[in-house]
Formats: sequence, structure tokens, C-alpha cells
Amino acid sequence: MAWSTKKTDTDKRKRTFKKKDSSDIGIKRIPTEVKGLDPKMEGGVPEGFIVLVAGNSGSMKTSLSFSILYNAYKKHKIKGMYISLEQGKESIITHIGHLGMPLKGMSNPVIIDLAKVRKDTGKAGKEEDIDWLGSILKVIKKYKDAFGCEILAFDSLAALYAVNEFDTPRKDLFYFFEGLRDIGLTTFLISEIPKGKDVYGIYGVEDFLSDGILHLKAEEMESGTNIYLKVVKMRQTDHKRGFMPLIFDNGRFEVLKR
Repeated sequence: MAWSTKKTDTDKRKRTFKKKDSSDIGIKRIPTEVKGLDPKMEGGVPEGFIVLVAGNSGSMKTSLSFSILYNAYKKHKIKGMYISLEQGKESIITHIGHLGMPLKGMSNPVIIDLAKVRKDTGKAGKEEDIDWLGSILKVIKKYKDAFGCEILAFDSLAALYAVNEFDTPRKDLFYFFEGLRDIGLTTFLISEIPKGKDVYGIYGVEDFLSDGILHLKAEEMESGTNIYLKVVKMRQTDHKRGFMPLIFDNGRFEVLKR
């Protein structure tokens, strides 16, 4: 696999999956297929947006992000790619299968295992020599062109920060986000919320650079762990605010009324 920083503009193909109303004319959306959520944000995520899927540990950020990709292809034939910097491909397939989303016989989403690249370069003592931001953008562009992908889930920003040193985080992340926009995918970036901080990313600028934020929160109760979801922001969208209980059953996410 070749690694570089070159970016190339790509065609932005349009697809419509939404009900139209007077406030939403001309905006094409990708449905999350979370039962009860899409109607609360005018049909889904506007096409081409960069959305943070942010939350604390155990809040099912990875599972929700993969579910969006899985159902986009299964229900609408929208192709997607899932990039992991931490978890190996076989581990992902096993984990998702146990959640009721079997990948056997499905050609999508395309799973790109950069965890193996990290492991190999780390053994060779070359991990710090790689321009991870530029190289990841090139990989995304390559797979988009090769497979016709329209959606991306990236797992995770925290893992990216662990391998890439930022001299100027605000500037570096700005160009990374803009590089993603140039490629033209609807992108879901998994982000860890720092403990005790009221921001949606480690550097505190990710929320300003993104077009939308889905905040997942895990709360420990005596009876178990409860998960909640809030649409913090979604540009060009009239959406419901406030946390909603999020349940997962039989391979399907659903938000409940409070």
C-alpha cells in the first residue's frame, strides 16, 4: 500500500432517501435506520456531512456507527467503508456478527484494517515516520474510487491521535477535516469524550469542525448500563434536542420517547 498526502477532488453523486417538506427542499440525506431517530431529524444525516459519534467508554459508539453502514447497504444499497486503527478485521466481523449483523455473503461495508499497518510499522520502528493524516486520506480516496463507497465510519479519532503527533492540532485537524470533505463521503468519526470535560473530542476543536454530533452516553445503574443518545447539532436540520433512551435488540437500534 502506498502512502502519500495528495488529495484529489471527486464527483459527488447524489441519492435521496427522505420525505420532502418545505423546510428541507434540496437536501439529500442518509438515513441512520435507528428506529425513531430519522423522523426526529428530517429523515437522516445530510449527504456529505462529517458527523462525530462521540461518547464515553461503553456507550456503543462503534456498534452504532457500523450499524449505520450495515443498514445503508442492506436497505438502500449505499456502499460504505469502515476503517479501524485498533481492531483487526476478523475481530470486527465476529463482534458485529454477535450483535445480529452478519456479514457473511455481504460485499459491504468494506472493512479496512489499518490496525495491522500500525502493528507492522510499530515492529519495524517506523510508525512515527508515517504521515498518518495524509496517508489515511489517500486510502479513503482509493477505496471510494475502487468500490463506489459513499459512506465512511472511522474508528477512531483517539487511535489516530495516538499514532500522529500534532504540532498545531487546530490547524492540522482543520486540513484533515477539509480533506475528508474534498473526498465527498458522508463520514462518521468515532470520538472519545475526555472524562470530566464538556467537549466532544480530545483537542476540543472537533465539535467546531464537524457538521453534526451524535452524543452517546452510558450510565451505570444497579440493574445494568443504560445508553442515551442526543443529537447535539446537525447543520441544515431541524432536530430534536435532549437525551433519548437508546436500546439495541435483535440487531436493531431504537430511540425511545422520554
